[in-house]
Amino acid sequence: MKNQRKHERVRVQFRSHFSMKGKMLAGDGDLTDLSPGGCRILTSIQVLVGAEVELCIFPGDNANPILIDGATVRWCRPNEFGLSFTKIRGPVQRQLTDVWRKLAKPA
Repeated sequence: MKNQRKHERVRVQFRSHFSMKGKMLAGDGDLTDLSPGGCRILTSIQVLVGAEVELCIFPGDNANPILIDGATVRWCRPNEFGLSFTKIRGPVQRQLTDVWRKLAKPA
């Protein structure tokens, strides 16, 4: 299977909260992989591929939460799923990219 990601993912451990628009589905998860275009979330809450969610990422270090207006579930496995960020405001994209860049730098 060919890797179609535009950006390298970095390993992180951030808290996150997601909610599905118009449905009474919401939950918290551990965000473990992050790139400027998507992420992986570990959670016991079941979501469906193709579902649209709003996502709030808490990057730690008392940084402001990163609010993603729209993300699409690209894949699901038991207790985890992958999101592609589909609707994100410019300043938020810059904030996310800054966090990612800091983490992606080799130690």
